[in-house]
Amino acid sequence: MKRFHTAALIIGILLSLFSPQKVQAAAGAPGSPDFGYGAWLHLNGNYLQNGLDSMAELKLDWIAIEVDWARWLPNPGITPDLSAMDQAMRSAAEHGSAVMISLTNPPDWALTDQGPSADAAAQLISSLASRYSGVLQAVELIPGANKTTGWKAAPVPAVYARFYTNIKNILKAQGIHLFLVAGGLSPVDAVKANGDMPDVEFLRGLYDAGAAGWLDVIGLHFSQLTGSPLNAPTSNESRVLRHYEQIRQIMLENNHQSGVIWITQLSVPDGTIEIGDRVYLDPQRQAEWLQQATNQIRSQLYVGVVFVQNINPPNQSISNFGRTSLIIQADTVHPFYTVLKAIIQQAHPENPQTDAGRPKGSSLLKCKPKT
Repeated sequence: MKRFHTAALIIGILLSLFSPQKVQAAAGAPGSPDFGYGAWLHLNGNYLQNGLDSMAELKLDWIAIEVDWARWLPNPGITPDLSAMDQAMRSAAEHGSAVMISLTNPPDWALTDQGPSADAAAQLISSLASRYSGVLQAVELIPGANKTTGWKAAPVPAVYARFYTNIKNILKAQGIHLFLVAGGLSPVDAVKANGDMPDVEFLRGLYDAGAAGWLDVIGLHFSQLTGSPLNAPTSNESRVLRHYEQIRQIMLENNHQSGVIWITQLSVPDGTIEIGDRVYLDPQRQAEWLQQATNQIRSQLYVGVVFVQNINPPNQSISNFGRTSLIIQADTVHPFYTVLKAIIQQAHPENPQTDAGRPKGSSLLKCKPKT
């Protein structure tokens, strides 16, 4: 535990030097009737400044930033370089975008024999929350937690439930309110890798551990998909967009009707699963797929936010994200860029009296934060 405390002290001292302005609660958050649009900003990717400029132009509700824990803090005595993070947080605060941090890749020093240490994760999250108060509004806790590669151990729903609730309780005791996005559930191949658990089984296990009483947001992490957005899942293939229907069914079976799903990663099919998906390697076909998928997702009253694409290209040598990004080169944008801008402008009328986001046309409120 001493190494966790040492890391927290170093980070805490460093993080106390920054204070961005606050932003209002973003569309798609639990308790909001509005739908939120987000995208991923990669601090170690290409064209970061172009990405910051685009973030401001698009007026996104949410920005997602990956915190690769092992690369950020390879040992507890390291003080991370936060200059790029500070720059992104200032820009997000200035332009009214909320930020979700995705905590990935736990380092060896923060692992137990059952997975990541909740104490170590909570100390890091607490430091970030204090530094970026107001603009940092959500944390995705270890996406791909139903996979051994994501969790860094055999996935066990009851263990993840303790991890989640321990962090939630620690933050609550410190007076820190963040939406905690659970699981980053990833549909798996019918022929599962060693130790991976189907995300539907993992979610059922979370409900067996009482998740309906404490879960803020269920995250769906579509790192690989196949087929048209209209394709329904089958017993042999769940890696389709409408897999969110299967997740919702499990929520309903467990009396979690008010629960919220966020689609935290949305990757266009690229031929990895089915060779016929190679048609989507064409940027224009990608834009058409994303437009259809975005409209389809928004129509689901139980989905609060979709993070549609990378803003700037990720560093492919250290990233699990797809190659498709809104910025292709410094002076070239993806065809979906203008489509997304138009969608968001429709959701954000140029009226100072209109709140961010756009109601889905229903009085249904999404679930309030669990306490």
